[in-house]
Amino acid sequence: MSVTTDGGYEAAPDLAALRAEVADLRARMDSYERILQLRDAALDQPPGPAPGPAATLPLPDHFDIAADQLLPVQDGFYQLEWGPEGAFRWTGPAQDVGFDTWVDRSIPLVATLRLFHFGTPANAGELAIEVDGTAYPLAREGKDKLLRSEPIATRPGNGPTRITLRVPHLHSPAARGAADRRVLGVAFQRLRIEPA
Repeated sequence: MSVTTDGGYEAAPDLAALRAEVADLRARMDSYERILQLRDAALDQPPGPAPGPAATLPLPDHFDIAADQLLPVQDGFYQLEWGPEGAFRWTGPAQDVGFDTWVDRSIPLVATLRLFHFGTPANAGELAIEVDGTAYPLAREGKDKLLRSEPIATRPGNGPTRITLRVPHLHSPAARGAADRRVLGVAFQRLRIEPA
């Protein structure tokens, strides 16, 4: 810090250096995260030769996505954070969070959502997912932050499925005097879609 002509302190050089360092660390962390996600995706590939263009593979019977995977901002997520229960990402600033998946819809499926935090208490009883234009309320299991849907209706065909998590209540920590000015929904940890 340097002393200004009026006797105050000037922190600009130190502050600028710290901001640059934080930006560099965030960029490195994002790069490492992408590398780990690519590695995980490569490890999920079955061994052997790739099928020819005429071959059709069956769709998986489940879909599983976690906070430590690539969840882009445009899908409704903030950066990866860590807490005592593991990795999480806050949703926001919009109420809807989207997931695109290729999953077998010929059988009824159920969604299980694990959260680190509800954001506001009202979200605990009002969260829902939407699939093919139909809303499926998410019911909390006990006092855990684990919620399950009713069975999701079947659908013919093998196209992609868009799953939308609807978060009715948003909040901002800045409204309670915190420095964080983000508009937040819930602290997402994992979504699993599997046979009912």
